[in-house]
Amino acid sequence: MFENSIPTESKGSKEDYLLLRAKEALHTDIYAAKSWLITAKSLFPHSSKVQFEAYRIEKLSKNVKEAAKCFSEIFQNFPEDREIWTEIETVTACLRSEKNDPESELLCQMFQHIPQELQHRLLVMTADHSEDTMEHCKLLLLLLKKFPQTVSTHGPRLVETLLTAEKHSHPGEAVNDFRRLLACEALPLLGGAPVDLNPRLSLRLLCKAVEFFLACVQQPPDSQIPNPWDRLFQVIDIVGKKLGWELSNLFSTPWNQEAYCERIQQYTVTHANGLNDEATVRQLLLCAIAVLIRILNEHAAQMNSYDVPYCLVEAFTEPISSTSVEPKPKKRKREEIILTSDSDYSGYGLTSAVALWDILHSTEYMKREVVKLSQQTLRLDAWLNPFLIDLAVYKGLHQDALARFPQAGGNLTTHLRLASTCFCLKDYGGMLDYIVMIVSALPQTRGKLSNNLNVPATRHLHYLPLAELPILQYCCRLLLNGLKCKLAISTDTGDWATGNALVLMQMDWPQEANLLSTISERIRMHEAFRYPLFTSYIICIDILEELTYLWTESGGGISLDIAIGSEVLQGRRITTRGADKGVREEVRQAMRRQAARQDVDPINELIQRFIINEKAAILHSLMIK
Repeated sequence: MFENSIPTESKGSKEDYLLLRAKEALHTDIYAAKSWLITAKSLFPHSSKVQFEAYRIEKLSKNVKEAAKCFSEIFQNFPEDREIWTEIETVTACLRSEKNDPESELLCQMFQHIPQELQHRLLVMTADHSEDTMEHCKLLLLLLKKFPQTVSTHGPRLVETLLTAEKHSHPGEAVNDFRRLLACEALPLLGGAPVDLNPRLSLRLLCKAVEFFLACVQQPPDSQIPNPWDRLFQVIDIVGKKLGWELSNLFSTPWNQEAYCERIQQYTVTHANGLNDEATVRQLLLCAIAVLIRILNEHAAQMNSYDVPYCLVEAFTEPISSTSVEPKPKKRKREEIILTSDSDYSGYGLTSAVALWDILHSTEYMKREVVKLSQQTLRLDAWLNPFLIDLAVYKGLHQDALARFPQAGGNLTTHLRLASTCFCLKDYGGMLDYIVMIVSALPQTRGKLSNNLNVPATRHLHYLPLAELPILQYCCRLLLNGLKCKLAISTDTGDWATGNALVLMQMDWPQEANLLSTISERIRMHEAFRYPLFTSYIICIDILEELTYLWTESGGGISLDIAIGSEVLQGRRITTRGADKGVREEVRQAMRRQAARQDVDPINELIQRFIINEKAAILHSLMIK
């Protein structure tokens, strides 16, 4: 029937005619279309056009097995045909992308029905056929995933291609598509296969993977690869095993900061005699650095999870009670430094990071290697620079801290750290300069006063929230502690130090109430108190009551020269021991008026004015010898 209806023109016309009738029938009668194609294939068995149309019809019919058979025949019979290569590229693209659309799923299913030998040949030829290096590498990866037994053959070739391509296309860039393929896909495949890699090459690849994942962690969340830490630890585990690393299996265990740190410390102790050996040191450095950076990352994330940022500063200590239990010798160094905060953060991340840093600097050889790794191989400056400032603060290396602060810029955090460091160095003039800068630009967030600025300890570090009240409170404590030093070393420091201390202790009254007893005894001893700034800045009712009591006969009858004000005493100063009953009542009235200012003059604003406007008076009292 079909033969009688075929035109008698040329072979090309007959072939085209049959294909045309098959295409026309396809929309109404699939079986008629196939019949036309069977005729075409019998008449033109070597025609690529006929075979490709047969493949297209089977694919449109969603006949996966027949489509795979047709595809295989075309690939074997016409391996250089342009149309089949276009289809091959579509199939391999679907295999790589893992899309869920119907066409992609159909092509992936069809590929599974192609004989494995042909699958392998197709992928190898496709990779070799690709002129684009990235496509070539992706196809090789696809080959290795589909045929793991080929990893030993094609794996080293893939690695070499990725390294060469990155060197020429992305020099100096840690995050690029070639490095992504290497770290996320190639290394896990090679690590799990019986393929031998040169130890130096393995180490080089591992360093590249570590640098890549650490750089990814620092990118915005929407551009990060999923689970970068899990992927990094997986690579350390598998490459470490190939290198025979004792610590490699640590990275296959669930992340636990304390457990990881303890294992690395145990390794350091066990190999104490080998800390100048290249193989031992290289293993320890890479493993310890990976753990250190993860701890720093979690530390930073926790610090940034609160409503306001936090800043590590030197805080204040009280005498340690003689009844307190002595710390165990092994932990004494760590327990002598107490870390506090007004959040739920214990500071354990910082202490762990410091312990790991000490391990990394156990020998001069390790110190040199850390510098090479951090600056040349892994480029860790962005991670380490903030930590090294905290490290200097933690260890009390104040001169080292001063040398590092200018790199951080002149922001509020830097000024707080500089004020804190100047306090530790007893540079009270420099401290005051920074405090004035700080209180002149306080944050809008109000925050809460802290109850943790003083603790019984040898040294005390505090995570200070960058909010108005905590910062102002901390600045007052710095100044107060400077004044306490002056009051402690001499009984003849003048009333300016005493008066300024009275003003400052109002900020978080009654937390510094014990200082008032010391000041009262000094005033009694001198039998007089003269402070011209009294009416401007002292409004705390408890302090006013104490001064009033000292003025009375029962309190010591001291002489007050505190410029109560012309509206009360017509320009006179109070210089009496209470003999004048009228003057006594005027003093009481004046004190009541001072106390009444608490309702209209917020203490934080008053203290802020005091520090800024009376800088010269404060400096004078701090500089008294």
